[in-house]
Amino acid sequence: MKKKSLILFLTLVLAFCLAACGGSAEPAEEPAEEPAEETAEETAPTPEAAPEDVVVDAENHTVTITAQLNGTFFDQSTMHYCVWKDGGMGDKCMFAAYCSAEDFYNGMVEAGGEPWNTTTDKIADGEFTDGQKVDVSLTWDGQDTPVAMVDSVKTADGKLNIDMRFSGNLQNNKDCGSGCIACLNSCWAGVTSNASYGYNAIDSGEVSAFLDDSVMPADGTDVHITFALK
Repeated sequence: MKKKSLILFLTLVLAFCLAACGGSAEPAEEPAEEPAEETAEETAPTPEAAPEDVVVDAENHTVTITAQLNGTFFDQSTMHYCVWKDGGMGDKCMFAAYCSAEDFYNGMVEAGGEPWNTTTDKIADGEFTDGQKVDVSLTWDGQDTPVAMVDSVKTADGKLNIDMRFSGNLQNNKDCGSGCIACLNSCWAGVTSNASYGYNAIDSGEVSAFLDDSVMPADGTDVHITFALK
């Protein structure tokens, strides 16, 4: 009887050991976490300038404004190249600017320009403006290569001579309310004006000035006019 009990006891011990060995398996490894996807940092696009904005590039000494072409002056002569649309001469110019003459003047100073006339002095008929030289060019949708100002205008029998200057004339401009930004002959009110001709040369009929319809876009087109200080 004792022998049977011993055998039974050993059998139970063996079974217990086998069960214990079977239950000691190592726990399954947890799956490794996948690295988080790197997302490219989005850069907000640079907003386009509004038509009334004066865009100043101080490093390159340029000022760019937007104006609407007035097709009336394909066949009518005027001394008024570019004028603020709400100025007194806003409907008598080749290009009606969305910005004011004062904002344009301030942009020219910010770009490094030195105005010639900072007083209320005026030039008389036949007298010439002076000041820092300015190159003027134009672009528009479909015309990315700048068109020089001299190519945008013509006379009755050829090209208009162009020698643009930063005339200044801010106080005169305010006093007369013309809104003149660029005049095609010397002027006591235009922020910039053309020293190739004396004051009143065009309106007196001494020389004519028209938009060149073989170069310029259609009536009502918005153009960007860039003034580069020399």
